[in-house]
Amino acid sequence: MIRKLLSFLGIIFLVVLAVYGFAMLLGKQLLYPSFSRNAQKGIEIPGLAKGFTPQGVSYVGDYTLVCGYFSGSQASRIYVVDSSGVAREVLLKKADGDVYTGHAGGLTAAGEYVYVSNASKLFVLRTSDLMAARDGDYVSFIGDVAVPCRASFCSSDGEYVYVGEYHAVGYETDESHRVATEDGDFQAMVFAYKLDKSCRFGVQTSPTMAYAVRDCVQGFAVYNGVAVLSCSKGFSSSHLYAYRIGTPDGAYFDDGKSIPMYTLDNAKLAGSMKMPHMSEDVEARGGNIMVGFESSAKKMLWGFFPCSVKNIMVVPMTALVK
Repeated sequence: MIRKLLSFLGIIFLVVLAVYGFAMLLGKQLLYPSFSRNAQKGIEIPGLAKGFTPQGVSYVGDYTLVCGYFSGSQASRIYVVDSSGVAREVLLKKADGDVYTGHAGGLTAAGEYVYVSNASKLFVLRTSDLMAARDGDYVSFIGDVAVPCRASFCSSDGEYVYVGEYHAVGYETDESHRVATEDGDFQAMVFAYKLDKSCRFGVQTSPTMAYAVRDCVQGFAVYNGVAVLSCSKGFSSSHLYAYRIGTPDGAYFDDGKSIPMYTLDNAKLAGSMKMPHMSEDVEARGGNIMVGFESSAKKMLWGFFPCSVKNIMVVPMTALVK
């Protein structure tokens, strides 16, 4: 009797598992048709089974970089993943030698340096140190650059490093970042820092441009005059939005200095794509946008929520910009 009951329960479990898998696949195709047709799987995000919460994504040559954090006192880290999916886990230390346990929100590599954004700073690593590190090694930041926002995400296009903030209810930004438009008030900023080899950390210490952006931005990248925003909040659907940057709409005053400001409003919208929940940082690579997701992290129900994503996804710009 017990054997029959266990057998019956086993069959029920397999049926439920099959239905769940089918619902996951069908759900993505029905809810996110453009994403399902056009987005390609990049590397599988490492460390999820250990409790890693991914945030930032970038690349060095053929290597994909993914940064993020763990709960508690465990070190934040960067996974360096080769084209075959083999990952090295590199743990982070502060410049003073203490273990770094910060949010490690954004990540971008630009020449000699890798930048990690969090806590109103760009924390700086030497690219050579990161790429030479073995699995399980610690690598220390060599310093940081203060920025006038919370530094939730960052990216680079080879000319600038872009760093910006997330705004939503409960995540208010500085009053000076509010810009009134025909689309309503924009309350978040992205700042562009010129890459400069003559500067100490490879980037100028003051921004040269500012972008007023919509709420719930988790990532920002620029490619061929188009700004791409990754926007998400909780378990609601994410979106990619593409804007033609065009000419400045005004000025932003940073520490008393006037810099050009671009407002990425509906008049500049060039295309969008609905995606599964919890998209994070983005980076432009060639004609594609790399998109990170945190939806399969342990703290996000292990990715059990339908349509969770456990890979870095690659979206062609041609599928996004109309």
